[in-house]
Amino acid sequence: MKKTAICICNYNKKEMVISCLKAVSEQKEKDIDIYICDNASTDGSAEAISDFIREHGEYDITLLANKENLGGAGGFNRALGAALDSEEAYSYLMCVDNDCLLDEGCVGALEDYLDRDPSSGMAAAKVYFLDNPSIIQCFGLDISYELCGTISPYFGKPEDGSGPDVIYSDAAPACALMVRSDLIRQIGLLPEENYIYWDDTTWCYRARCAGYRIANVGAAMALHGMGQRAEIRNTFGTYYSWRNQIRYFMLTSPQDKLYDVAIRLLTDVYLEVTADYECHRAKRAAAVMAALDDALHGIIGKAREGIICDIPGSDHDVVYESVDSLPDKYRAGAEIFIYSHYELFINACDRLRKETE
Repeated sequence: MKKTAICICNYNKKEMVISCLKAVSEQKEKDIDIYICDNASTDGSAEAISDFIREHGEYDITLLANKENLGGAGGFNRALGAALDSEEAYSYLMCVDNDCLLDEGCVGALEDYLDRDPSSGMAAAKVYFLDNPSIIQCFGLDISYELCGTISPYFGKPEDGSGPDVIYSDAAPACALMVRSDLIRQIGLLPEENYIYWDDTTWCYRARCAGYRIANVGAAMALHGMGQRAEIRNTFGTYYSWRNQIRYFMLTSPQDKLYDVAIRLLTDVYLEVTADYECHRAKRAAAVMAALDDALHGIIGKAREGIICDIPGSDHDVVYESVDSLPDKYRAGAEIFIYSHYELFINACDRLRKETE
């Protein structure tokens, strides 16, 4: 019986996903199967993957071609579900992004760690930038309820060999993340209600709620392209990132921090929207407001028609870090915006928590 199933999700990255497959197939640990879901790509990815499978019959690779794009969570879940339903009793399933290249010892190092540490339910690789392999992209993610975001303590730091062998964190990215099969059966697959972004963070939260730790293993290395959110071209990343970030903190914030979280998130939304208007990015501002509205009203999954749209480029960029930094014309409206949404935010939190109990 095979020990690990590698699960890859691809959308419109034909060349990169073939490089990803090559890196997986070159692992020193050979006791693996590969499940790859193509999310209705339009660039010939599915055909290229099929060609790779035919040319590499020595590897057990299963291609799952979706008829529509189910998002990152839905695509990964198609592969994860197929692995769980197979006749193989895999000990571990590993999510690998299509723009992630695993070091040849990555899978074996993560397996070895989880074999030794039953308290860890998930183990992530130490991830470096694909275009700058000496710089760390991610080695652990922690949640900040003060900032209402994540903190990546090693982000952007050069690799000098001085870091710890293992660190434990609140979350880890799914670009190179190994998970116990039994844990997935306990907490479920990735949350498809996110569609994309913050789905892995929420998954890690569920693992921690189940009593497991999230380990980040320095001996397991990977290169990652950091995804392609195309912020300057459309509102895709803007909408999903904001909506799912707001939803995460609505769901997970400790009760004694909920007031401060509500004020911080609503303030951040107002600052973002006013900056967009100042830069003449009305469509992007509308996407941020749609993200807030949908998070507060429980609208999940794929974005509604009209929210994701192309936006013109702009050479003008403004960032407001506090209400005090706003121009006078926006400052007066901040308090009205925040407190007119506060009760709605708190009520939405209560509703969401009851729905997910």
